[in-house]
Formats: sequence, C-alpha cells, structure tokens
Amino acid sequence: MKRQIDILFATHNGQKTLPRMLHALSELNAPTRPWRIVTVDNASTDGTAKILEDGEARLPLKRLFCPKPGKAAAQIFALPHLQGDLIVLTDDDIIPDPDWLVALEAAADAHPEADIFGGAIEPAPIEPVTDWYAASATYRSDLFGLTTAKPGPVNGADTIFGPNMMLRHTQVTAAFSRPSVLGPTFVQKGRRRVFPMGDESEMIAALERAGAAAYFAPGARVQHMVRRFQTELDFMLQRAQNHGRGVALRAIQHPRNWRKRTQIAASSLLHALWMWPSAVLVSRSSPAAAVFDRLHGFSWHIGRAKGALFGPFAA
Repeated sequence: MKRQIDILFATHNGQKTLPRMLHALSELNAPTRPWRIVTVDNASTDGTAKILEDGEARLPLKRLFCPKPGKAAAQIFALPHLQGDLIVLTDDDIIPDPDWLVALEAAADAHPEADIFGGAIEPAPIEPVTDWYAASATYRSDLFGLTTAKPGPVNGADTIFGPNMMLRHTQVTAAFSRPSVLGPTFVQKGRRRVFPMGDESEMIAALERAGAAAYFAPGARVQHMVRRFQTELDFMLQRAQNHGRGVALRAIQHPRNWRKRTQIAASSLLHALWMWPSAVLVSRSSPAAAVFDRLHGFSWHIGRAKGALFGPFAA
C-alpha cells in the first residue's frame, strides 16, 4: 500500500459523459499524494474504450475490462489493482470541483479516526430536461444524488453516496467482500433498468457496524450530470421503484425473515392501495409537484412491496 490516492469508477457505455468527466479530472488541483485513476470498462459496446484509451495520454489512468455486468462486479474485479492508502469511489458521470481531491485528502489527514469520507453532490443537467425535472425537486436526493451536510462526523449510510465517497485502503477489502444484489447493472428488462438501489448505503452500514467512522467534507464537491432521459417521468418512477425495493431488501437482510417480509409487504401494499386512485387518475400530461408526489409515492411503495415479496435476495 502506497501513500497515494486511487480514483476508482466503472463505466458501461459512458461515451456521453466520460469526455466531460475526464476533462474535469485533467484540471484537478494536485493533492500532496500522487494520484491516479483506475477505471473498469464494464462490457461497453459504444465508444467508451476509445475515450478511455485517449484519456491515458493525458491522465494517470489505468484501464481494466470486466465482462460481468454490474457496478459491484466491476469494483471487485478492480480490487487487486488498488494500491493507494486512500481510495476514492465515484461514477462515470461526475464533474469534480478543482479542489475535490485536495479537500478529501485534507479531511482524511485531519481526521485519522475516520475511515469513510464523503462530499457534496449537486445535480447538473447537461441536456435540456423535461418539465418533470422541476416537478420532482423534492426528490432530488433519491433521483439525482443531491447531497448536502455540515462538515463533521455523520451517519455515513444516510449521508455519503456513490458519486462522491472515499475509503481508507484498510476498509476496501471489507467493503467489497459482501455479496450484494443491490446496485446498478446494465442488464435491462426492455427499456427499463430494474435493480434494487442502495448498494453504497448497504456497504457503508456494514463498515459502520464493524466500527468504521464516517466524516463529511462539503468542500469536496462534485456535480452529477443529468441527461434528458433521466428526467422523463417513466424513468424517474422506475427509479422510485428501484429505491423502494432496495429499502425493503436492506431492512430484511435474509430471505427467511418471513415476519419482516410480511410486515413490509403488507404495509406498502396498503399504502399503495390507498394511493392508487390519485396515482391512476392523475393527469400525466400536467407536470406539477403535487402530481409527481402522488406518482412517486405510489411507485416507491410498489417497489418496496416487490422487494419484500420477490427479492432478489443474496444466495
């Protein structure tokens, strides 16, 4: 293990966002530690490989290729290649502030008692968005990663998220060692990306239960790129289902926890039944906060019930 910062991210068909991200990474102010990027091409079929190859010419970038679908699989694949004492985990659609690494490193050095670090995340549309984007403002955290907190110790599972987190190397093996059914995968059902959300929260919660402490550094800010399709109503409602499903699975933990599964399924189905008339009869042609609130709540509870009833559960 070296005194070094490794930035790790996986990408699947990231050609729409990678050029902006790599350009922003090339303009980072240097921390005191040497730093490099470890990126995992997760079986891309677009121009991602060429973009990453070009990035090697101007960035300290190491390319890996993982054919197994899913962010978690890509991170585990990269584990043997991580050498730094500080490991930054992010996604392929962020624009970091110039002092991003400087702020994360300063937090780590000033707070040796902490092992998990996070920073601010702000949604940043890079394409014209639909009118539903404004209507969904209350849910920016769940839908687009909006994250704010004061500097200091935090409950990391509720405050630190995938586009902007850092672990000490001593925590990385434990972080990636637990099999999980949560988290993004490029396997789709039709045009929908159906997966239970909450992989980072589950990972951080496990580390905290084992004694790791989390610290929030708001000055370590990134922007999270938002594309138009991500602001379409059906996409956002599917994401609400994914989030509800992940919440249920995190609460249940084990498929044989029948009592918990029954309680969660019954509770969410009752909520969904109560909300059904307003969610079904509402006009989807009139983007408004009140309309989106009904649709989001209905979808979230449907997802939570599906998670309790059908999983998927880890083997």
